[in-house]
Amino acid sequence: MNRLKKGALGAAMALASTSATAQDYSDVPAFLAGSEIAVGVLEHAANFHPLSGRMTLDMPTRRIGRIYGAKKENCTADVQFTYRSPPLHFFLKPRLTAKIQVSTGGRTNFASFGQEWRQDTLHGWLYGQAGIGIAVHDGYSFTPDPYANDLTASEVHRRRQISSRRTSFGSPVLFNPNASIGVRVSERWAVEASWEHFSHAGLFSKRNPGIDNIGLRLVRTLGR
Repeated sequence: MNRLKKGALGAAMALASTSATAQDYSDVPAFLAGSEIAVGVLEHAANFHPLSGRMTLDMPTRRIGRIYGAKKENCTADVQFTYRSPPLHFFLKPRLTAKIQVSTGGRTNFASFGQEWRQDTLHGWLYGQAGIGIAVHDGYSFTPDPYANDLTASEVHRRRQISSRRTSFGSPVLFNPNASIGVRVSERWAVEASWEHFSHAGLFSKRNPGIDNIGLRLVRTLGR
């Protein structure tokens, strides 16, 4: 919890520093008007799995002593940086999104590109949105096997350390379904409760534990 609080404070300071470089938003180029930048703090590998029945297939047979799944990456916090384009003028007006999600605990980092669709209510002061993206990560598609034959003791130890702290995602490329609920506190500022999921739906290998992250974002709209 302390890690999340510290991360939230740092994220808010980062966003304030970024937005301070453009105090007069009337100077924002026309093509950026209506776009958004955001900084968020998310719980990495949260115990929240709304897609577990659809996005995760049966795991391969386990060996004694081996741990599968994303739980080994939990109890850490991520800082997420987001850019959203202005709404596009086709098919429910999606926003193009780019996100970088950095683990503060030395676990897996993600970068994604996709689209998000938003539905406003209460005259725009409350909104919900859902999106889908393609993500890459710097983690392990498959962690090294500590039970392989002919390993030295030091190599077995190294592999066990990796296996105990890192997840085998089964692919270097993942899907990124996501959703959030936002409350606009002013014309320029909003706060979002967000959920980010990463998995490959079993399309690229049998190993597909997936990972879910939940947290809060501070959002600033440009050009207002």
